[in-house]
Amino acid sequence: TTKPTSKPTTSPTISPPTKSPTQTTLVPSGAPTKSVSLEITSEFSIASAHLTKRTSSNPTTSPTLQPLDQGYAQLLQSQNNATLIRLNPIAQNIPLKRFMEWSLLNQTEQAYASDDLGYSQDSWNNPGNNTVEEWSFRDLYDSEAEGALGLGLDSEAWDCHINHYYGYWWSDLAKNGYDVYFSI
Repeated sequence: TTKPTSKPTTSPTISPPTKSPTQTTLVPSGAPTKSVSLEITSEFSIASAHLTKRTSSNPTTSPTLQPLDQGYAQLLQSQNNATLIRLNPIAQNIPLKRFMEWSLLNQTEQAYASDDLGYSQDSWNNPGNNTVEEWSFRDLYDSEAEGALGLGLDSEAWDCHINHYYGYWWSDLAKNGYDVYFSI
């Protein structure tokens, strides 16, 4: 062991940061390189990253997302292109009960969730943490399907909002007509 070089003080020797953690400013570190950067920037948006080109035009007063009459598609527009995105009509009916906090469920609903589907309070309050969500509705055991139905989740709602079609093969998506929602 080494001897301390000074006596302990009662006040901290390091002052707290002067900026709050949410005020992070990114400054370029030098000339551009070909390496990939994993830094998150404030310019990121899902629409611009996946569907449209980022434009430098000024904001307008009209919306940039125009839902079509039938609710089956949306038109995302940018200065240079327009991309038609088909929306799954099932996705428009969000099963709100599944996204309620555990404590807001009544005893019967908590029993369906815990006894039939294997949810705990923690896994219910943090979607994606229960292995039952990995299975499509048709692959659930009868008691699990009963629990889902008891919570108001029919096969379409389960597969869309809980399983997110991860339990489907591409041929299943095509057979059921869902493949159009995964294609551009």
